[in-house]
Amino acid sequence: MQKDKTKCVAFVCTGNTCRSPMAEAIFNKLAEEKNLDVYAVSFGMAAAQGVPVSALAVKACEEAGIDLSGKTASFIFSFDIGGIDKFYCMSDEHKMMLTQFCSIPEEKIEVLGVSDPFGGNLDVYRQCRDEIFNSVKEIIKEYEN
Repeated sequence: MQKDKTKCVAFVCTGNTCRSPMAEAIFNKLAEEKNLDVYAVSFGMAAAQGVPVSALAVKACEEAGIDLSGKTASFIFSFDIGGIDKFYCMSDEHKMMLTQFCSIPEEKIEVLGVSDPFGGNLDVYRQCRDEIFNSVKEIIKEYEN
C-alpha cells in the first residue's frame, strides 16, 4: 500500500476475491506509471478476511503484467473508510450497502457495473479483467487533471 500518497480510492465488490482486487491492482499499476498522487485499496461487503484471491483472477492479471499473487480478501470494516475519497462499486447492490449500512454519501460512490466472474472459466475472468481495465483507465484520467 502506498501510504505516502494523499488520496485513496476503494474498489468494492462482494467477496474481494475477483473483481475489486483486480481493479485495485490495475489502478495502482496505472497510477504508479503516471506518478499520480493516489492509490487504491479494495474490500468486499461480505468478504471472509484473509481468503486468497481467486487463482483465475491471479492468472488473468498475470497475463496483463499485473501481480495479484499473495493478495487476500479484506472485509469492509477492516479499513478506516472515513479516509477514502471515492468508492468504485461493481454493482448497484454494493452502492446500496455503502449508503445504507456505512452512511457513505452517494456523491462519493460510482457504480462500474462489472459482472461477477466467480464460478466462470479463465475466458470469463479475462473478459472481466478487460472490462475493469477499461473502467480504470477512465478513472485514472480523472486523477491526471
